Amino acid sequence: MDKLRSAYRVAVIIGLAMMASLLVYAAIVGVLGKEPAGLRSAPALSGSQLEFIRLVLLGVTAIIFFLIRFVNTRILAAEGEQGKKPASRPRQMSGVPPEFGRLTTAAVVTYALCEAPAIFGLVLFFLSRNSSDFHIFLLISLFYFAIYFPKFSQWEEWHRKQQGR
Repeated sequence: MDKLRSAYRVAVIIGLAMMASLLVYAAIVGVLGKEPAGLRSAPALSGSQLEFIRLVLLGVTAIIFFLIRFVNTRILAAEGEQGKKPASRPRQMSGVPPEFGRLTTAAVVTYALCEAPAIFGLVLFFLSRNSSDFHIFLLISLFYFAIYFPKFSQWEEWHRKQQGR
């Protein structure tokens, strides 16, 4: 159980670091959004092009919500059947026992997918110079982190199921 707790701690630290990157994005938007109007560059896109990109990114963001659960299920089910081994194994993270590598990998992939909407918002900010686009996507990203941040009880349950095989 100590190994599981140790692996979980590593995953939480990675998750918190990725969440901290959202603060960096917000700082970038805050600094660039406060430029005097005379020094501010014109938006790269405007009008219908920008609206189309915004809608596409909102659609992708909605798909990501469901994709996170699907990808987690697939990662955690990999190698789940005894006797079957994948063609290639991902490298193990240092400090994470091999038996918990899939849990950590699933957590890191989840964090990356949770962060994606904030990156979309940052891209929209650079294209439109409209910070409200960024803030909407940032809130969505924070919502995803709140919903999908792994809980230790989930890890324990997965570990118990693996022990029962």
